Amino acid sequence: MCLTVSFLLTACSNGHSINKSVSTQGQSGNSGSWPNGISPTFIDQKLAQWSTAKAWPFLLSPTFIEASYDNIDKTNITDQVLNEDLSMLFQTEAKAITVDIGFDPWLSSNSAEISKVTHFVNMIKQTGHVLVLKDGSAEYYRHHKLPWTQFENAWVNRVKTIASIFKPAYYTVIKEPPWYAPMIAGLSKDTNSAADQQVLDANNWILLLDRLIAAVKEVSPNTRVGVSVDANVYDNSTGDKFDLAFLQKAVTVPGLSFIGFDIYTANAFTDTQKFLNSVNINNKAVWINEAWSITSSGFANPDQESLDPKWAQMLLEFGRVIHAQGVSPFYTNYFASYENLPTSANLLLQYFKGRTPVFYAFQNYEKSSG
Repeated sequence: MCLTVSFLLTACSNGHSINKSVSTQGQSGNSGSWPNGISPTFIDQKLAQWSTAKAWPFLLSPTFIEASYDNIDKTNITDQVLNEDLSMLFQTEAKAITVDIGFDPWLSSNSAEISKVTHFVNMIKQTGHVLVLKDGSAEYYRHHKLPWTQFENAWVNRVKTIASIFKPAYYTVIKEPPWYAPMIAGLSKDTNSAADQQVLDANNWILLLDRLIAAVKEVSPNTRVGVSVDANVYDNSTGDKFDLAFLQKAVTVPGLSFIGFDIYTANAFTDTQKFLNSVNINNKAVWINEAWSITSSGFANPDQESLDPKWAQMLLEFGRVIHAQGVSPFYTNYFASYENLPTSANLLLQYFKGRTPVFYAFQNYEKSSG
């Protein structure tokens, strides 16, 4: 279920029902059945526009959804299911894998779940893949909100713990600031509370970012630390305005290695380019930190399966255009099937044996790029 909070964005529970907190405003002429603007016409226009981009190597890093957030504690997400899901991602021939690690097992001292997460995250590194982590916070905080100062301290402890265990190559320590709003106590719908004023001050987030970078570097000096935002940074919502203010300040932080853009709408491509063309990012690397052609995994357009291979081609071309360091497609369950995700472990095992055209689009790119 989704909650509207002070950032005026929709923030949802994680896992299989993820709905992205992004604008659904589309480009002109791309409305109708493509409300976020990523229509066949839009894709064709962009492919024609970007087809002359020079070759640019970047890491393809698909998201390991079943090991992310609180999915690991679901009874149907067995070791066998996780193996099948991860095997599917390996078969894309991507050189990196992204995991949005949820911290709930550590908060509850659940040794079985900690062991489970650790096994599969370590498997990524042991198979020679680059490990890319993103902060997944903890579902616990949605039901046990913390005041900002306590939430900050818990955050620093969380990333330090995760970095010390896994020592990832890349670690996004702040992911879409408004996404955390439902976990912070005292926020109001009209953004007028004392807590709102504290949380809506981008300077406070930069102070937090400094602490997060220091915490990671203390235990994993070689980890490159980054942040990401909803890429609709020039939208008019309170949340998007905040993301813009935050990102403009974040690029000045010396210890920050990369900035990420989460791209789920047509406007997000435009806004990403506009930001990179108009803001001095001080030699920070750039990631497409999340992306898909839709803003919800429950999107029901019957033409989505046939659209997504060309969307994938467009996304990868855009990665070359902006000289991305990495690209992380998010809704990777669509690599297996566009049917609803089954609820039983046995059916999930069969589900993840499937392959769709968008899977082959990413695989073919990796094969052709070497």
